[in-house]
Order: sequence, then C-alpha cells, then structure tokens
Amino acid sequence: MKLKLSFLGGAIVLSLVSFSAQAQFNLGNKLKSKVNEKIDAKISKTADQVTSGKKAKPEAKDSEEAPAEETASTDAGTETKAKVWTKYDFVPGDKVMFEDNLKGEENGEFPSRWDLIHGNAEVASYAGTDVINLVSSGTAITPLMKTEDWLPETFTVEMDLFFESDDPNVTYNIYFIEELNRYKEEVHGMFWNPIEISAEGVKFKSFGSKSIELEAAGTKNQWRHVSIAFNKRSMKIYLDQYRLINVPNVVGKPVSVRVEVDKRKEANTMVKNVFIAEGGKKLYDQVLANGKIVTYGVKFDTNKANIRPESMGTLNSIAKLMQEQPTLKFSVDGHTDSDGDDASNLKLSQQRAEAVKAYLVSQGISADRLKAKGLGESMPITKAATPEAKANNRRVEFVKI
Repeated sequence: MKLKLSFLGGAIVLSLVSFSAQAQFNLGNKLKSKVNEKIDAKISKTADQVTSGKKAKPEAKDSEEAPAEETASTDAGTETKAKVWTKYDFVPGDKVMFEDNLKGEENGEFPSRWDLIHGNAEVASYAGTDVINLVSSGTAITPLMKTEDWLPETFTVEMDLFFESDDPNVTYNIYFIEELNRYKEEVHGMFWNPIEISAEGVKFKSFGSKSIELEAAGTKNQWRHVSIAFNKRSMKIYLDQYRLINVPNVVGKPVSVRVEVDKRKEANTMVKNVFIAEGGKKLYDQVLANGKIVTYGVKFDTNKANIRPESMGTLNSIAKLMQEQPTLKFSVDGHTDSDGDDASNLKLSQQRAEAVKAYLVSQGISADRLKAKGLGESMPITKAATPEAKANNRRVEFVKI
C-alpha cells in the first residue's frame, strides 16, 4: 500500500513554464542569425573546455568535418559528453543544513544520517561511488534531523537520482510535508501528490512536463540532477539543466522532506549527493552587506578542479552581476574542509579558484577584474566536525577588491 502524505496547505495558483515551448522559441531566434549561432557555439565550446579540464583543439574550417566532441569521465566511471549548462539558473542556499556524501559509511548498512520510513535501503558502491540503494518499491527515507520541523521558509534541495532507462515504470517521489503529526489526515485535499521524477520529466499533480532534450538524448544508466528552490511561496523544479515546473504562489509551509521510490519492475534505484541549504540574500545584497559572496553552488569533482555542470547556475549569476556592475572586482577565494593533507588542500583550492576565474573570463569578464587565491583549510567558518560544518567550510567566496 502506498503511503500518501499532505504536501502543502491552502490555495495555490500554478503557472507552468513549458521547456518545450521555450526551446522552440529559442531555436527560432537562433535560426534567424547564423552569426549568433556561431557565437553561442563558441561560448559553449570555451566553457566546455573549462569545466572538463580539456585543452582547446584547433577549430575545423567550415568546409571540413568538425572534430569529435570531447568526453569527460563522470564520478560514476562512465564516459559521457561533457555537459555545460549555460541556461541553468538555479542557485543553492548559502547555509548548509544537510549534506550526505556517505563518507565513512559501510556497504550493506543502513545510511546513518537517514531515517527509514518503510521499505529497505542500504549503502552500496556503484562504479566506485558510494550511493544509497533504495532496494524495494515503496522504500522511503528522510534526513535524520534533531527537530521534526526543520525546513526554513526559504530553502533549496539537490540530489542525484539514477535511471537505468527511460522506463515510466520507475519514478522517484519527493514529498514536502507540512504537518508531520497529521500527515495521515486529509486536511489539505489536493496536496496529497508528490513531486514525481522520471528519467525525462517532472510532474506535480496535473502540472509538469518532459524535457525534449533529455528525451531526444535517451537514457541508459544515467544520473539525473534534481534541483528544487522553495522561496516562501514559490517553487521551481529542475531536472539536470532544464526548469520544468514553476509554481509562483504556494500557500503553506513545508517542514520536512522525504524521498520514496516507486518501481513496477526490477531496476537499480539509487540516490547520492543530497544537499539541502537555507536560502539567503541576493548576490549583490551580500556584497553590499558583507563585502563578499559566500557560495556553495560551485561544485567540483572529488579531489579535482573540474567544475561540475550543476555549478553553472551560480557561476552564470556571478557573471551576470559583474556585467551589470562593471566596476566590481573580485578575489575568487577557494576553501576546503580539514580532511586530508594541508599542503594538498592548499594546492587544490588554488587550482579550483583558477578554474572558476577561467570560466568567468570565458563568459566575457575581463581577467583584470578577477584574482584567484587558494586558502585551503586555513579559514574555516566553523571548527566543528559534523558533515554540515565541513560542508560549510568547503566553499568559494567572491571577495570584493
């Protein structure tokens, strides 16, 4: 029997941004100008080189066949085309509330930072990466927090979900719960439905859409990055780089979140890289108030300086801010947690700061407006040893100069 939970209370006005319609509009505009098309291709290629760590190859002439696109190894150990999410505008919150990278967990055991609602879940290794294996259909887990009502009024949720194929019989359900002690009662009627995540789309009740790009690319043993931004009464949901749901006016306040798998066939269903953060001030407001921007949205491959594609929302927002404020200059400061060797952390943080600077320069920001500085573990925000404390110390700061 499937457990149904109250999502959010009150009335709601929903407005869905259909990516397919937007994609057709953008495509029509690009076809109007070959010049713009070539410029877009150049920008994407430059950004791809920055994020994948590959060196540029000589461009092929118009009359010659273009060289094959570079590939980059993902943390799952498979070869995929390097993805640069140039249209992605998701920016995570600026205070880490929950993060679980499963470090130190033993395979076969239940993940220690989660609570089991029902079903069967265990830590497993897939292609060299630790994951939470949701073994059976109906398995539901929720972050193990000190209080029940722990989500603030503005927050973001991110996680990676695994799909063996685009089979519609396998979905993940994300529930936001408003009243934990009354979740079995039909107090808010229409909000019993979860956010349903499939390999190609997102659905909330009768609202949602598929990404025509993800559908065209096909799905086989793919991780999908899910990003959710909730801001007091609005909610945006992304699947990889595509925003598929925009709810501008939600009445009610979620206090907790749980993840449940619904599979009507045998398939591997796994979760990793769960990251929940409290929202904060707008970027320029942070500069005015604190003289710097502290961000957790710039993510890298483990022990590397390769920028992960889900960082593009944050980096593109920084680039836009610098374009709007032409006198603004930043020192890009890289910080790590205290795990590992001091010297190695210092070197890695410098490499990551340089990678961020290079990406911003590729987006048209003058190099003389940016400095790159690696600080390693020398300036922690907190000296606590909890996973959230370490996550808050792993950050990139844009300090006004």
